[in-house]
Amino acid sequence: MNAVTPAVQQFALAGAAFLLLGSFLAATIVSLCGNRLSRWEPRARHRVILLLAMLPSMVALVLLLAVSLPSITALADPGLDHCVVHDDGHAHLCFIHGAAADVPAALGLAGALLVGFLVFSLGRGAAHLARARHLVSTLAATGVRDAELGVTVLESERPVCVTAGLWRPQILISRGLLASLSDGEREIILAHEQAHLKRRDALVAYGVRSLTALHLPGTRRWLARELELAAEQVCDDEAASLAKDRLAVAATILKVERIADHGTRSPLDCLAVAFGARAVARRVEALLSQPAHPRSLRWIWLSVGIATASALASAEEVHHLTESALSSVAP
Repeated sequence: MNAVTPAVQQFALAGAAFLLLGSFLAATIVSLCGNRLSRWEPRARHRVILLLAMLPSMVALVLLLAVSLPSITALADPGLDHCVVHDDGHAHLCFIHGAAADVPAALGLAGALLVGFLVFSLGRGAAHLARARHLVSTLAATGVRDAELGVTVLESERPVCVTAGLWRPQILISRGLLASLSDGEREIILAHEQAHLKRRDALVAYGVRSLTALHLPGTRRWLARELELAAEQVCDDEAASLAKDRLAVAATILKVERIADHGTRSPLDCLAVAFGARAVARRVEALLSQPAHPRSLRWIWLSVGIATASALASAEEVHHLTESALSSVAP
């Protein structure tokens, strides 16, 4: 047990370092390519933002697997045990021998603070989610299901139109908003919200908000903002395709923005996407412009695959480099 505990500490410290490395890598990509990415067509942009949101956890998982492979191999074949070539002062990321020494108290405290921050962020998100789910249930229970429109109509004069729910999303729209819309505007809004429902954008957005706890603050805000905008623009394009009129969709967005109160964030925000609530200027500008050409992301997936394969193929080097780095901070 005494040998195992330092080893667990060393692996945990390596995992935290890999998370930070992934966070800095994502921040660098956003800093260098964010403006260019914002001009991409929304579907491709949405997928790339999802990848960037997952980057710290992906980097940590791949590198932890890489540093573990030599020890896993040694478990299967003791003749491949590389730890015998190190002196006792060298850190061991090893399931057999354990670490040579405990992690220094300062680094242990920093790691504990990082874990505490992540737990706090996830716990706060879970609490917001629980409140939002209760509110959605209450609203849905007070509404009337309209099977023809495929929505739940809320008996309220306030303009409300959201797609809410993670696993079983539903469209909630107020009778007051329906009464203020023409038939064409109603079709546009419903087409937009149906696109959100099919894409499960509320679930994706909640997952990304959870993942962005691993990012630097500036990157976190950029990812959340751009993901939301990309999802809205994809659904705007879906509505425009059905209506065959991009100008009408832009006009409907502006109309709902004028009559709705979007000055403050709603308790539903972590569980719902609302029509006309965010980035109205950029959405309207995109609708009035020539649609961007679709982009192939094959080169991105190929790059990710090559980087992953390279890290695993160089497991011995990654393992040794990580041990050496840990030895320098945990003598």
